[in-house]
Amino acid sequence: MISNFVSKFFNSLNEQRIKYAILRNYESMPNRPENKKYFDLDIFVLSSDLKKFNIILSQTILSEEALLFKTFKRSYCHHFRIAKFENTHVDTVQIDVHSKGQGWWGFFYLMENEIMNDRIRYKEFYVVSDFHCNLFKWLDKLLWGTLRLDYVQTIKLSMIKNTDQLDLFLQKISLSKKKINYIKKKITDNHNVPQETSTYKKDIKRRLIFWSILNHPIKTLKWNIEFFIRELILRIFPPGLFIIIKNEDIFSKNLYLALQHTANIGSTALFINLNKKNKLQFFFEYFKTIFPIIRKHGMVVCIYDKINFTKTLTLKSTVLDHHLKKKIFMEYKKASLIFFPNIIIDNK
Repeated sequence: MISNFVSKFFNSLNEQRIKYAILRNYESMPNRPENKKYFDLDIFVLSSDLKKFNIILSQTILSEEALLFKTFKRSYCHHFRIAKFENTHVDTVQIDVHSKGQGWWGFFYLMENEIMNDRIRYKEFYVVSDFHCNLFKWLDKLLWGTLRLDYVQTIKLSMIKNTDQLDLFLQKISLSKKKINYIKKKITDNHNVPQETSTYKKDIKRRLIFWSILNHPIKTLKWNIEFFIRELILRIFPPGLFIIIKNEDIFSKNLYLALQHTANIGSTALFINLNKKNKLQFFFEYFKTIFPIIRKHGMVVCIYDKINFTKTLTLKSTVLDHHLKKKIFMEYKKASLIFFPNIIIDNK
């Protein structure tokens, strides 16, 4: 169902000659990856084509009678969450649109022209080069957290094929010969694992920062300012889905199960009952448990009946049908202030 939307969208991008490249997980396109319960597409789009890209996305949503139920923006990525309803089934896709380049915080290590010049055709889609795909898998996870185990083998195979490109990239960011050799050995040697490159994680970050500042000082300053402003906004207006239901019953649990792999697109989902907590304890639990999840665009269904959030839409319906799901998605589309749920369902 959602695959038809994806196919039509990319056909339109190709027809309009929009310059884009899918970053990863494109092997199953236009279908959702079989090993995932959600559909998440990372796409790099040339900055000059962003306006046309957004127009085509809006036109496809309208023509396919889909629902854009959430959008939020970071300095490096614009997130679109789209749902398609059919009979008793709802299917979703999240499209993450990257531009400018690839980097860490407000610092970039690859510019858009470097990425786009090396893109390749895969089926009827354009994707980033094999080297760039696996460079991102390695660096993004290394810099932002820990390297994913399911990426290890593909990174290793790619870097063995593209050792010269890896060497040139590491030279570009001015790593020493000793560190370059160490990193190459850990990534390409069958007796080592890419996770061990974390030894030089701090040094790689420093080199990326210096490279970005030295080569693109004005852009880096703008990116840094935008990065921190947008991240602050996402803390004041958390992008996750926060639902309060007044009573725990079979409906509340079924609603959670129906939304956990759609509204939050693979992020953390939580069902929690706080009815035994007073108001002070509720806000303590909010900051301790709920906010860290919805700040990272996850979903929380919370059972609580002691606070009346008067500015939040309250639904009386306890029939779990498409009409209710659409109402929830439409309310989720609006920005929600910190402390406040997106929606309250009164099932008492």
